[in-house]
Amino acid sequence: MFAPKVVQWLPDGFLAQGSDQSRREFLAAVSQQAEVAALRSTADEGIGLIILSIPKAGSSIRNLGYLFTEAAWGQGLASELIGGLQAHFGGSGVTLSGGVMQENAASARVLEKAGFTPSAEGDEIIYSWTAGG
Repeated sequence: MFAPKVVQWLPDGFLAQGSDQSRREFLAAVSQQAEVAALRSTADEGIGLIILSIPKAGSSIRNLGYLFTEAAWGQGLASELIGGLQAHFGGSGVTLSGGVMQENAASARVLEKAGFTPSAEGDEIIYSWTAGG
């Protein structure tokens, strides 16, 4: 799941994980600051992760991060995941916000198709979507 092509556009912490033990420790640390969920296929294989964090207490913003294994690419799973989050938060007033490196066209397309609004910030573009409410 942490293959170089999978994590190339993610924050540095994802890039530095060379062993299964270091990956487990890294995800345990991330889960202290965010909700982390493993994504599994219908064949019960690990295919990805979703990470949702709240930047500060009481905020309506949820920072969104996700990754999928290469075997899961091109199947519409990211779009399905985002659509599920939008349905879950619909009417709540929550804003989903995720940073995408400018070179990561696939993630940018997924978020744009789902109605997220882009805003350039340095080397990344922040995509946001607010649930009515």
